[in-house]
Amino acid sequence: MKSLWQEIEFEKRGRLYGTQVADCTVIGAGMAGLLTAYELQKRGFGVIVLEADRVCSGATANTTAKLTAQHGLKYDKLIRKHGLGVAKAYYESNTRGINKYEKLTRELNVECDFSALPAYIYGRYSLYEVEKEALAADKIGAMYRLTKDTSLPFQVKGALRFENQAQFHPLKFAQAIAKNLVIYENTPVIDIEDGKVTTMEGEVRTQYIVNTTHYPIINLPGLYFLRQHQEKSYCISLKTYRTLDGVYLGADEDRSFRSFPEGVIIGGESHRTGENRKGGCLCRLKEKAQEYYPEGEITAVWSNQDAMTHDSLPFIGRYSAFAPRMFVATGFGKWGMSLSAVASELISDLICDRKNEYERLYSPRRVKLKAAFASFAVDAGYSVKGLAEGVFSSKEKRCTHLGCRLLENKDEGVLECPCHGSQFDKTGKVRFSPAKKNIKQS
Repeated sequence: MKSLWQEIEFEKRGRLYGTQVADCTVIGAGMAGLLTAYELQKRGFGVIVLEADRVCSGATANTTAKLTAQHGLKYDKLIRKHGLGVAKAYYESNTRGINKYEKLTRELNVECDFSALPAYIYGRYSLYEVEKEALAADKIGAMYRLTKDTSLPFQVKGALRFENQAQFHPLKFAQAIAKNLVIYENTPVIDIEDGKVTTMEGEVRTQYIVNTTHYPIINLPGLYFLRQHQEKSYCISLKTYRTLDGVYLGADEDRSFRSFPEGVIIGGESHRTGENRKGGCLCRLKEKAQEYYPEGEITAVWSNQDAMTHDSLPFIGRYSAFAPRMFVATGFGKWGMSLSAVASELISDLICDRKNEYERLYSPRRVKLKAAFASFAVDAGYSVKGLAEGVFSSKEKRCTHLGCRLLENKDEGVLECPCHGSQFDKTGKVRFSPAKKNIKQS
């Protein structure tokens, strides 16, 4: 399945052979990796980007590309779990992220369908959650208002509208950012150690290493596989004469809406990666799409994965106390566009030894046991079950990450790991990390 955005052809980059030297090596050429590499190069560093597949072939190619600080029912949850200061800082940093895209689009004269517009979270059947989030929006100082007027194809009880948000074409933007970067494609990383990144056919000697592989591929140090899981969601683009005045997300139903120049994109049917053995997610989304827009013609169908941390905040910063020159950006929780910009600034500041006011907020070394315990317990249960099934089910294929039993996603015909979210295509090739190795075909 290919997304709406993938009609864009990127310049082909060669594979890494032999030994190269760089000040900084960025692993992963998605939006977070490209923006971080761009920022570091702008600050005078020699940067090499290593990509296991093609530029923007992973999560960035499959995003809905909303540029917003309104991340669902986020701020009420953050205030309750972490306090008002954390919620305010999260809002401010993501707002700066949006502004960075607007600034770069203007400076580089990028034609990427950038549109400034509002973001809505709507209540179709109830206003309870929307009104709670409105109270939180007021506390964090967001520009918002409650309204019943929307351009959705159905009536709602009401919606919370955030002003000054945006949307864009992610691959048109990424194409411009990547233009002057040194990138090696089809170059999977197989080992990382202090000062060196080893690939299948070469290595990079480097001072700083930045991991932006969506989900970290190195287990030790860091233990990120114990602190987050992955979720899958689906999208459909429809050609229609109707349009939307903003980007939308349901508070009481799993639906996402945004427009593009020829129509609309509808998303939803989320589930934990590895939990679609019976299929049906795409069928249900298609049925709803035809119900909402009966005149619409389906032009693309695709899916995406998102890394979800236990405490609802991403991990951006130093990889571990034991690896002071290695950095990470992961756990974006379905909001990777604004947070990619946040990561590029924060990591670049850390490498330059500059103060960044959001370092503590996103620190991968934070410990929030109370806020994370319930999610951790659930993920631990999945891991124990998956590992046990992998050990005792000799006929089943196992994940090359830690050996969990792989389960088929009927909608896509791929194998997925319910423990940590690795995904493999029909040939056994890794499509989503943390797995690094392909499955050997018997």
